[in-house]
Amino acid sequence: MGSWGVTARESDSGLDMLALIETDVLKPIGFGYFDVKGIMEFCKNHIIEGIRRENESFLKKERVGKKLREKLIQENIDIMFPDRYGTAVLLVAECLAEFSKKGVFVIEDYEAGAEMKITEFIFTDSVLDELLEELHKMLDPDHDAYTSWFEEDVRQEWIAHMKKMCDSIEGLKGGDGRG
Repeated sequence: MGSWGVTARESDSGLDMLALIETDVLKPIGFGYFDVKGIMEFCKNHIIEGIRRENESFLKKERVGKKLREKLIQENIDIMFPDRYGTAVLLVAECLAEFSKKGVFVIEDYEAGAEMKITEFIFTDSVLDELLEELHKMLDPDHDAYTSWFEEDVRQEWIAHMKKMCDSIEGLKGGDGRG
């Protein structure tokens, strides 16, 4: 993964996911709102299908039987999903935190050559709890996201960012669920 900072929006995988969210979820609804639960489900499904496609292609070339192929694919999903989904969850948390701070989430629509402003986020406390649970999992020293930082000072910067995101999400709980 290429990254130049500690945020999801400073990584190739985070920006790729944001581009997919923009194209496949936000653009079709005219950038009208950001449904946190719906976008998390979109990310989950996209990541699982992506891992499945990557492995299907490889395992077919290796002439692995269908039953074994399914078992190996599921094992790879189990291994690869937490880190990839963690980046997506962090991305969603960053979008939500920016919205909560500024009252608007701005996304560049490079095709249209314009900034698209999203002024409504939809979420529930249970969705925020799910976000928080995933963010806390990433802060576990055994999680791939935690161990992926080679330099301790950068890891500490990432931990501080993660805690800031957790605090921001925690601060939204108990609201009306619409921003």
